[in-house]
Amino acid sequence: MHRSTTTTRSNTPPSPTSPLEISNGGNHMGSQPAHSIVSESLPNSDDFSAKKKNRSSSGLSLGLRGRAVNFVTGHGPGHRRDRASSFDSTKRTDSPHVVQQPPCENDNQQTYPPERLPWPLPPDAGTGAKARRMSLSLPDDFTVDIVELTKEFEYESKFLGRHGKHLGKGAASKVTLMSRKGCPTELYAVKEFRGKSGRESKDDYDKKIKSEYSIAKSLHHPNIIETFRLCTDHSRWNHVMEYCSEGDLFSLVSKGWLKPEDKKKDRLCLFKQLIQGVNYLHSNGIAHRDIKLENLLISKDSKLKITDFGVSEVFCGTHPGVRESGGQCGQNMGDIRLCSPGICGSEPYIAPEVLAKKSEYDPRALDVWSSAVVMIYLIFGGAIWPRAQPGINKVYDNLVKGWDKWYKNHPDPDATITETDYPHCTALDFAVSPPALRRLMLQMLNPDPSRRISINQVINNRWMKNVECCQAESYDDPTHVIDASKPDASWNGPRKIFCHSHLPPKTKGSHSLGAMPGQPGY
Repeated sequence: MHRSTTTTRSNTPPSPTSPLEISNGGNHMGSQPAHSIVSESLPNSDDFSAKKKNRSSSGLSLGLRGRAVNFVTGHGPGHRRDRASSFDSTKRTDSPHVVQQPPCENDNQQTYPPERLPWPLPPDAGTGAKARRMSLSLPDDFTVDIVELTKEFEYESKFLGRHGKHLGKGAASKVTLMSRKGCPTELYAVKEFRGKSGRESKDDYDKKIKSEYSIAKSLHHPNIIETFRLCTDHSRWNHVMEYCSEGDLFSLVSKGWLKPEDKKKDRLCLFKQLIQGVNYLHSNGIAHRDIKLENLLISKDSKLKITDFGVSEVFCGTHPGVRESGGQCGQNMGDIRLCSPGICGSEPYIAPEVLAKKSEYDPRALDVWSSAVVMIYLIFGGAIWPRAQPGINKVYDNLVKGWDKWYKNHPDPDATITETDYPHCTALDFAVSPPALRRLMLQMLNPDPSRRISINQVINNRWMKNVECCQAESYDDPTHVIDASKPDASWNGPRKIFCHSHLPPKTKGSHSLGAMPGQPGY
C-alpha cells in the first residue's frame, strides 16, 4: 500500500478536557471533580469578525435516534441495547451485573445492566466524552463570519424554541430543526454545543468550536453534509447545517432493512458513497476519525452524507481556519502529520493500532478500518466483534490468524493478495460476497496499518469502480442518469449514475420520499 513516507507528529495538543489529556496529565486538575459545573461562554465582538452573509441551502440532515443492533452478544428478543456512541464512557464495578457510568457534565450518575450497555465491554479510557482535539493551534486573529441565530433562523416549535424536540443529542451537543425566517420550507439542522466546562479556558473552548466549524465549512462534496453558518444563541455556539429528513444509517440497519440478500445493491451503493466521501476528505488532508453508522445520514433522495467533524484531524496541509488557506481545505499539502496515542470514536469501529495506544498513528488508516466496519454492519446487521483487540473475540482472533498465516506463506514484504490467494476469515468467507468485495474488505481490515490498503486504492479498485452508484463522485463529475429498474439501462458516455431508493417503502402516515432522480416530477 502506498502512503507518504514523510510523516511528522501532529502539532495539535489535546484539548484540556479530552480523555487523552485527562489520562496523560490529569494531575494538573487537582481536586476538581470530573463533573465540574458547566459555565457558559458567550462569544463577543472581539472574538470574531461578525460580518453577515446570506447563504442558500439545498435542504438536507441530521437524523433520528433509535436502538442499537444486538448482534455481538445476542441477548435474545427481549433485550435492546443503546446505540453506539463516542459520547458514552463506562467503567466496571465489582458487581458482575451492573456497570456504573462516571459522572460527566450535565449528567447525573446512572447505572446500567449489562444488556443495556452500548457494547458488551465498557469503553476504555478515552472513548467517552469526545476526545476533541484541535487539528492546529489557530491564531488569535482567526476570522469567522458569525450571526445571532434567531436573526436569520427560527425554531420549528415557536412555543418551546430551543427546548423543543431534538433530532439528536449527545454529551457535547444537541441538534434541533430550524427554518430560515420567511421560508418555512427551507429547513436546517442546527447543532448547539454545550457550554464551556470549568476545566477548560474560554480561549481553548472557542478554538475547538471554530476548528470544527472551519473544517466542516470548507468541505463541499455530494456525500458530505454542508455546513452554512456559525451562530450564537443563549450564550451557546451553533452550527447551521444541511437537514437530512430520513435520519441516519443506524436507523436503517437497526430495522434490518438492508440485511436481506435482495438488498445487496443497496448495501454496495451506500458503501461506495461512503468511500467517495472519505476519499474526498483524505485527498484534502482531513481525516474524520469517527466514521460510524450514526454519523452517516440519509437525505430525502436516498443519498449518504458524512457528518460530525468534532474529532477530525487536519493531517496534511493548512488548516481551513487559518487565514492563508482562504477558508478552503487541501491547501499547501505537504508532509503527513501523525496523531498522538489516544482513543477517540466508538469501540467497534476503532482500528487495533488506535486501541493499543502504543505509538503515533496515521488517521487515514483509522478511517479505512472504520469504513470496512460500516460495511460489516450493513452485511451482518451488527458488529461481529466488540473491539479489535486480540483475545476477547473469536471472530477478530480468526481475522488476525488469517493474516498471520498468509504473511508466513508470503515473506516478501511486497507480496499482494490475488483472486485465488488471500487470507481467510471464517465469518467473511461465509457471509461476504462477491469474493471481490471480500478481498477488498480483508485489505481494509488488515491489522497491520502500514500494510492496510489506502482509501484511494479502495476507490480505484477495479471491482469497486463497477459498483452501481446513485451518487456522483463530486459536484463537478459529468454524469448520465440511468434508471436501474429498467433492464435495458445502458450508457457508453461519461460515468453512469443509477436511480436507487435505499429507503423502506412509504407507509400510511409516514413521510413521503417524493420523486427520485430520473422520475416524473423530480
